[in-house]
Amino acid sequence: MKKRSTSLVWAFNQLINRSLQGLAYKFDRGWAKPSRIIFCVTLRCNIKCKVCSIWSMPKPEELTTEEFKKVIKQCRDWLGHYRVQLAGGETFIRKDINEIVRYASDLGVLTGVVTNGTLITRELAKEMADSGLGYVHISLDGTKPETHDEIRGIPGIYEKTMAAVDYLSEAAKGSGMTVSLATIVNRRNMHELKDLVHLAEEKDLNGVLFNPLGPTIDSDPEWYKKTDLWFDDLDEINKVLDELMEMKRNGARILNPPEHFDDMRKYFANPSMRMVDQCWVGVTNFSITCDGEMHTCFKMPSLGNVRDISPKDAWNSMKAREIRGKLKTCDIHCSPGNFVYRRNLLSEVKRFFKYG
Repeated sequence: MKKRSTSLVWAFNQLINRSLQGLAYKFDRGWAKPSRIIFCVTLRCNIKCKVCSIWSMPKPEELTTEEFKKVIKQCRDWLGHYRVQLAGGETFIRKDINEIVRYASDLGVLTGVVTNGTLITRELAKEMADSGLGYVHISLDGTKPETHDEIRGIPGIYEKTMAAVDYLSEAAKGSGMTVSLATIVNRRNMHELKDLVHLAEEKDLNGVLFNPLGPTIDSDPEWYKKTDLWFDDLDEINKVLDELMEMKRNGARILNPPEHFDDMRKYFANPSMRMVDQCWVGVTNFSITCDGEMHTCFKMPSLGNVRDISPKDAWNSMKAREIRGKLKTCDIHCSPGNFVYRRNLLSEVKRFFKYG
């Protein structure tokens, strides 16, 4: 069984890197290295969530196993010890995820995955833990089967997701892999959010990460008028947010920083508003799509394709500099779930050693 590395090297690199991010932001340069790395490994999905439109998008030709390994190695040579999140679509539609994770772990790269859990068996959960995977976020949108199934668009998947929670919790023991729930806050499930926190504690999970309902790709400021999951009573959701914040203060296993709940309150009151604070996506984020396109922000043009240019060269390119400049005055609609906050250094280091 591989043990997840919690090297001090990562924390030291973050200290140096973050000292450069302010300058990189000011001058639109790539002087600082990205600290939030995401690989979208597939757009394929086995369910049709109301909170996501990725499943309905055209499916491009995905990078092969070897191409993803090459990118992981290139990023390791460039970034040193880094942390990457593998997401989708449904991550485990790809049968090579554990092979990719194992390769990354051998290089000292910290890995995490996001999954709906419906494809995870007891055997697969053990393979995930043995591969050196650092963390897994399981999408769960309610404690009642009918709530989760309605939001996720397929009857009967609640039981499969809950089975995955148990398989992963069991497999994680002694491995260093942490298991958390990830929940989209919406009108349909808002009265079950506190129960999800209690469920995470009962199952001895790492915690729950709450994200507000928002457009996956759509930048239409009035997108929320097209869904029946948007809120019709702000007093109700504000009360729930207050209760979650109080639970957080009292030590509940809620992974959001407290300021997220304040921003959700503002966002739910005015979903078409622009985020007025600085968004650091241009100097903190580096994302690669399943077909190899590199981005700082998915809503901005690509920096290039990994089949044509290395991640390091793309990050330092003139095109990247131009995009960073545009991001500082960006007027694209963006919800708090997509907006990139910059934690203070002490908070980030503590979070790393606790959660990986």
